[in-house]
Amino acid sequence: MAGERRMPSGWGTMRARDGRAAKRGVRVSGDHTVLLMSDPVARHRPRTPPRRRHRAWREGGPSVARWDAEMLGWAVLSLGLGVLAARAGAVLLPGAIAEVVTQAVLWAAFAVPVVWAFRRSRPRGLTRFRAVDVLIGAVWGVGLRLAQGALDAAAGAPAWPSAGTGGVTSRLVAESVAATTVGPALEELFFRGVVLVCTYTAVRRLSGHVAAVVASLVLSSILFVVAHALVAPLGPTDAAALALVGAICGVCVLVTGRLWPAILVHVVYNGTGIAVVVVGSLYG
Repeated sequence: MAGERRMPSGWGTMRARDGRAAKRGVRVSGDHTVLLMSDPVARHRPRTPPRRRHRAWREGGPSVARWDAEMLGWAVLSLGLGVLAARAGAVLLPGAIAEVVTQAVLWAAFAVPVVWAFRRSRPRGLTRFRAVDVLIGAVWGVGLRLAQGALDAAAGAPAWPSAGTGGVTSRLVAESVAATTVGPALEELFFRGVVLVCTYTAVRRLSGHVAAVVASLVLSSILFVVAHALVAPLGPTDAAALALVGAICGVCVLVTGRLWPAILVHVVYNGTGIAVVVVGSLYG
């Protein structure tokens, strides 16, 4: 008939098919079939659980739950006993043996709390390494050495100190190896690892992030300087330089959340100091 609107071919078949599919909980769209939410199978199908976000140690969580005030107390006690034993060894033992024993006792005082702490738990991200850590260590290590040189110059100390009349000896080489390998690693694991992280975690629970940052920086830096001063006498410039090293290493750990920048800063700082002594001994 004129004016009658004809439906496309197959329209009735499609409507019938859609009606039957809807009763079964299925929606038909073109050549695709989709389960409706009323379908029992689709409704009870297990969903993929959302991925859990693991918190870094600075945010708290189970990775630092046992790095608390108790662990901090044991670490400080170990440091005190180690310093006392080292002082006793320096007084009672002959010179050459005393140096070896003193160094070994101090390293043991650092190592025991570190091993115990990491056996209890490992703060998430603390021991992670990134390539940028090398750059951080080089820049800050050299910068701290320049600052220490400026302090010495202001105090009237020679710009190129020497190792003495013996020059570069096997003893200096052995001390240099220890000062650029085991020494910085153990000291940073103890002071910026155990002491700083325990202090930060304990204070953060009570007073928040800002107080935790200040307390951990101050305590770890003070203990760092005091431990060196009790083992060997320090002048004002040496104490100021060590305090600056401790503060910068602590900031590196708190900002990055990683320990490697602090270790590398310490290694570069010690290494450049040894290089200055070697140059002064050879050409001074």
